[in-house]
Amino acid sequence: MTLDGITVVIPAWNEEERLRPTLEEYLPRLEKLGLPFEVIVVTDGSTDGTAKLAQSYRDRGVYALEFPERLGKGGATLKGLQAARYSRVGFVDADGSLAVDDLMKLIRALDSSDCVIASRWMDGSVVPERLPPVRRLASRTWNVMVKLMLSLPYKDTQCGAKFFRTYAVHQIIPRVELMNWAFDVALLFHFRRSGYTIAEVPVTWRHDDRSKLPLIRTMADMFVSLLAMRVANGPISKRLPRRFVNWFLQVAQQY
Repeated sequence: MTLDGITVVIPAWNEEERLRPTLEEYLPRLEKLGLPFEVIVVTDGSTDGTAKLAQSYRDRGVYALEFPERLGKGGATLKGLQAARYSRVGFVDADGSLAVDDLMKLIRALDSSDCVIASRWMDGSVVPERLPPVRRLASRTWNVMVKLMLSLPYKDTQCGAKFFRTYAVHQIIPRVELMNWAFDVALLFHFRRSGYTIAEVPVTWRHDDRSKLPLIRTMADMFVSLLAMRVANGPISKRLPRRFVNWFLQVAQQY
């Protein structure tokens, strides 16, 4: 049984430089909420001082969850979600792209939903620095593919901030087939399929030009991942040998 409170998961691969400002912005607001909280910084294969930095904030509720091998953003995030002790849990990027006021907005939105998605594309969203054209095109193309292949109606499935009722996400995680960049789409797919309520909330999003996301490669990877999810969860899966479905998922996971 989880305790009433808030867990914030931050996947962090070599994020020593960007993590400190994020913690310095978020922690004062979390401390003012009057609820128990924890921040879990998941370091996977980091070779810099990310874990040491996180541990230096331990007296303020920050914990480092360390893995020597590279798990990828999806794998690291899911490990953090699984470790949550409190009744509400979510993940945000280490670069502080989500404004702190909107972090609070997402947490409050869980009062009426099982899952809350931060959106950069809804009316009311603010992106102070316009995304580079290639990145913007890639994001919108990805959303179209998600709608066509998985019938998810949301405007922004890839925004790096989502919050959940912990009991719900702990039930969904075992069903997530992929731990790569498509992991959060898999989370949303299974949340919706299981009948949980999902809300999309407009946010202010500060784009960081130092993003480590390789766009062209990632778009190709995601297409393969979406196709694998469609095969694994659609009617065709019943007509195919299970070993083929598992093999296809393994191929997608390697991208």
